[in-house]
Amino acid sequence: MMRFVAIFLSSLFMCSSVFAGSVTSLSLGELASALNDRMQVMRKVAGYKAQHHLPVEDLPREQVVMTSMLKNAQDAGLDPQSVEPFVHALMNTGKAIQYRWLADWLATPDTGAPVTDLTDSRQQIQQFDKRLMTAVSQRLMAGAFTEADMAWLAGQIKAPNLSKADKNTLLVSLSQIKRAT
Repeated sequence: MMRFVAIFLSSLFMCSSVFAGSVTSLSLGELASALNDRMQVMRKVAGYKAQHHLPVEDLPREQVVMTSMLKNAQDAGLDPQSVEPFVHALMNTGKAIQYRWLADWLATPDTGAPVTDLTDSRQQIQQFDKRLMTAVSQRLMAGAFTEADMAWLAGQIKAPNLSKADKNTLLVSLSQIKRAT
């Protein structure tokens, strides 16, 4: 009888390890995808702002995004206070990418630049933000981000006009996110 219990417990442990590994892989893949998707929308945002002579920085809009992201974080079971630096890094990266698109277009005007209504782009960004918080939460259920996770993510995040410094800032702030207690 004791032997069957030992085999059962060993099997259960192995299954939970495999399941945790699967969840980790899936959530990291979703996280990288959502980050890339969100940053790629910045070209559309920059195109709209360029066409309508709007500034890249929009502090009232940033407050709306921050409030929404912190709500998403809380809904996903994350500690909103630990998410706030990541959201700041995400918004600063988004602005930097927009500035780089604008600088590129000043040097070589892009008449084919995508000009999508800002409302549509913002809705896309909100969807990506929810995906981000869900993926982070799922990953953290298996434990804190590891150096291997960060190295893998660094290799996966490849949005146009994203600098190495932007990527590092995002990853450092991401690694500090915690689940709610």
